[in-house]
Amino acid sequence: MIQTLRQIRVLTFCILICSFLAGSFYQINAQSQALNGQIEGVVTDSTGGAVPNATIVARNIETGTERQVTSDESGVYRLPLLPLGTYRVTVEMTNFKRLVREGITLTTGQTATVNLSLEAGGVQETVTITSDAPIADSGKIDVGRVMDAREVQNLPLVSRNPYNYALLQANVTGRPNSEFGVPRINANGYARRTNYQLDGNNNTQADRAGIRLMPISETFVSEVQLVTNGFSAEFGNTPGLIMNAVTPSGTNGLHGSVSYRFRRTAFSSRPFNISPTAVKPKTNVDDFTFAIGGPIIRDRWHFYGGTEYVKRGLAGEPQRTITISEANKTALIAAGVPAAAFPTAIPTAQKVNFYIFRTDAQLNDNNRLTGRYNYFKNISPDNIAGGLNTLQRSIDFNDVSNSLALQLASTVTSNIFNEFRYQYARRNSRNVANANSGTGPSIIISGVANFGAPVDDDTIAPLETMNQFQDNLTWTTGDHAVKVGGGTNRIKDTRRSNVFQTYTFSSLANYLAAVSPTATVAQRRNYTQYAESYGNPDIKYNSTFYNLFAQDDWKVTRKLKFNYGL
Repeated sequence: MIQTLRQIRVLTFCILICSFLAGSFYQINAQSQALNGQIEGVVTDSTGGAVPNATIVARNIETGTERQVTSDESGVYRLPLLPLGTYRVTVEMTNFKRLVREGITLTTGQTATVNLSLEAGGVQETVTITSDAPIADSGKIDVGRVMDAREVQNLPLVSRNPYNYALLQANVTGRPNSEFGVPRINANGYARRTNYQLDGNNNTQADRAGIRLMPISETFVSEVQLVTNGFSAEFGNTPGLIMNAVTPSGTNGLHGSVSYRFRRTAFSSRPFNISPTAVKPKTNVDDFTFAIGGPIIRDRWHFYGGTEYVKRGLAGEPQRTITISEANKTALIAAGVPAAAFPTAIPTAQKVNFYIFRTDAQLNDNNRLTGRYNYFKNISPDNIAGGLNTLQRSIDFNDVSNSLALQLASTVTSNIFNEFRYQYARRNSRNVANANSGTGPSIIISGVANFGAPVDDDTIAPLETMNQFQDNLTWTTGDHAVKVGGGTNRIKDTRRSNVFQTYTFSSLANYLAAVSPTATVAQRRNYTQYAESYGNPDIKYNSTFYNLFAQDDWKVTRKLKFNYGL
């Protein structure tokens, strides 16, 4: 034991020295407590003396899974990598009454300190302590909070977008996203520097601009973890906000939900920025969700699955209308500008599908496997990216995302625990030219209209794939809980530049003069800007990120914990 403690002290010294030398260092590893929590404490007798070799069993009330450890010579015990939920902790020791502690709820990343005081007596006698009060995370060093399932279910969220919850965190400002994108966030003074995670895996696009890779519905989120400062060594990849959305798991009880939400124009107020006499824009939304979870094998294997279908808008909505005077209409038609590209209203309809399936299996007493698959599809035909555009500039927006994640949590020995994590994610945000689209060149008349070929026509890209591997090892000995980890994240990102010629005119008069059959050479060059791509339009970014971290939770005394790492 003396030799082991000496090794810990040497490791402590090395980590401290490296921390000072490294300064600010951001790694890209996934956090190891993203799907889990930890219970720890000290087993004592009625006089406060340590009780070594006591048997502690933690049982998850919802799933029936159990984890068992023994207290060390100082009476200290630790149960890391526990699935989230409510626990019953039981401790037994010869010549002491059996102690049962009920109502211990673990949330994402939480370390619940549960000290156990035994009374002298026989093991056949039982002392039960029940409490519904939340247990303080006395070892917490980060600045943030966890939104539990009750908050996620009850807080109003019109957009159904769980990433908007980030704006509830202190030191975070910004603007929520009304649809399925991400909010504009400024955290700790850093704009668009948010590290989005899904079950602890990286869910941020490769450009590091604070955009999530895999959209997810609020229905399929059980907890939201928000961290703004005081990151432990296993966190990283951003100086701003870390936002981790956690998916639900199945339990021993069969539970499901069905819901239908709708929004109609008649129930909506008129936007403040439109004329009182103007037609009120339609805001029709239909949202259907279904989810179910339960046991495959009680106490051993559980599942959770669900789907959500959202439809926004209806054909013939009075939006994206372009007003052109009769004189300009005559001039445009005479100049050969396609009149069909200027309808009074462009019909649009967005259709979104979410799917999720998750399974949690206790393979044996020492190994637990969690697997999750997500699918997202967002189709928006005749999509025009704002501005004074025409139907000729429209494209069919087709956004498809897939995500597969695996976690294997293992008990190697009574004081060594390992977590292996893998994720494959793929997102293809295609913009496909449709039958209404022009064939080029692309014409932009500042302040009037845009028509011709859509500049965002892209049947291949953006296409991003991610392969992420991570392994974390926890070693508990004496007053120390040492955690080390490492991994790789291989990202392939393909983007496409504009493949059409683009002419920009400062006014309608300049454009009409340029396309007139009697135009002079100077008038034909009356554009203010001309752009044309050449060469291979596909731009590929291939990146591999590596990470290593080490940290130690040192319980200096029963009331003082020191956390340090790199």
